Amino acid sequence: MRQVRNPQMEFGEVHIENIELDLKSRDDIPALLLGLGPIV
Repeated sequence: MRQVRNPQMEFGEVHIENIELDLKSRDDIPALLLGLGPIV
């Protein structure tokens, strides 16, 4: 059975647009989050 996600944010959650990324990092995660930002 599918779980319906509640669109209301809860305390402690951070929206993906408000995450500060280290652009000089050599990790792939910041680049991935930058790419997903406009989609969300």
